[in-house]
Amino acid sequence: MKKMKFVALALTLLMGISFTSCLNSDSGNASYSGFVTVSQGYLSDNIVLLTDDGLTLTPTNPSMLLVDKKYPERVLLNYELVEGEQLVSGKTKYNVTILGGFVIPVKTFNQRPDTLKNDYKISQLTAAWYANRYVTFNIGFTHSNSTVDFDIYQQKIGHDTLYVKLNYSKGGGDAAYGDGNTFYSFKIPSSVYGVIEPKNDSIWVKILAKGTYETLQKSVRVKYGY
Repeated sequence: MKKMKFVALALTLLMGISFTSCLNSDSGNASYSGFVTVSQGYLSDNIVLLTDDGLTLTPTNPSMLLVDKKYPERVLLNYELVEGEQLVSGKTKYNVTILGGFVIPVKTFNQRPDTLKNDYKISQLTAAWYANRYVTFNIGFTHSNSTVDFDIYQQKIGHDTLYVKLNYSKGGGDAAYGDGNTFYSFKIPSSVYGVIEPKNDSIWVKILAKGTYETLQKSVRVKYGY
């Protein structure tokens, strides 16, 4: 597999593109892909990557992650293990070489949802999960141009559940003709904890969106607190 320059996510780049769990790289080593959270040391520039399935990766070439001289928070990453490393059952830390990938947009809650002018329909809301303090979900949609954007805001809190609205704010409508697909992540704000009642040390996050024919929703179980 040829190395890719690491780029910020343009929604059109993910349309129709999928990653497999194991690919072949130019070096001949097996390469892997997965969602990771980028963690930077407080007292150093050391970068580690926390995969959504529990691995800790230390990249030999962390500068590949830089976008406009900044490290992103969430990434759909393609990487290979360095020479001498191999996947071992029970082992969770590996040294890796980054081959490429895409930045996953991280959205914070919109504090002024009353100012949103549009709430376009989306076609699918799939693959929602929680890892490394982020809720990530997959959106399928139609679009009319390359300027596409979504907003997330808190609707209400009910007992052990946080209700979140996914709002399709730009790029949809009756004139939409192209099919798109992308991922979004958001970190649950600390203000939620203390006003929501956990059940068995967990809360539920319910994501709702305006679908083509009905309200779409996905529920994600989240460990309570930080």
